[in-house]
Amino acid sequence: MAGLRSLFISNSSRLLAAALAPVILAMLAISACGQSQTQLPASTAIPNTSASVPAPDVTAIPATASEIARVGEPAPDFVLDLFDGSKVRLSDFEGKVVVLNFWASWCPPCRREMPAFERTWQEYRDQGVVFVGVAVQDNEADSRAFAKKIGVTYPIGMDWNGRILRSYRPTSMPTTFLIDREGVVSRRIANYANEGMLKIFIKGQLDQ
Repeated sequence: MAGLRSLFISNSSRLLAAALAPVILAMLAISACGQSQTQLPASTAIPNTSASVPAPDVTAIPATASEIARVGEPAPDFVLDLFDGSKVRLSDFEGKVVVLNFWASWCPPCRREMPAFERTWQEYRDQGVVFVGVAVQDNEADSRAFAKKIGVTYPIGMDWNGRILRSYRPTSMPTTFLIDREGVVSRRIANYANEGMLKIFIKGQLDQ
């Protein structure tokens, strides 16, 4: 985790240093205008950015071809330890559309998209759609605290041993996979996913 976080900081430090002041001013302006977007608590506020950050390097981790997620092929099954102490298995959601999101608390675009994920989950949860959040290479306390502040109610937990990460191999953070009712990976979103995008893709799955 420390190595990945250092890579992210190294890649983005110059950009953040140059953009810090205008970003803060922009956020204050948005607040003053009273926009209807969900606002994060002050302690978790982050720049409004759709950029992605480098994904964990899993190229050196061995995996068989059948273990790696590919669009058009069955999604690798897994068991996820949830923050509430329970466990879920991906195959438990057979017959439902699954939105599988890889994220980390240190990743700004991951944090930015999470409120939209929660709203979209609330809208579609009774229509055969389930969201699953997988925190990767993160500090458990940080990821758990952020999910709690946002008020996440969909299944969310930690990939402790990296097995899920190894199988899905996200190319950036965040990365989101859509899995259809038959358990096949239908789409891979390798960056920030906004609310409108999520709804378009989910409706497309439900209409099939």
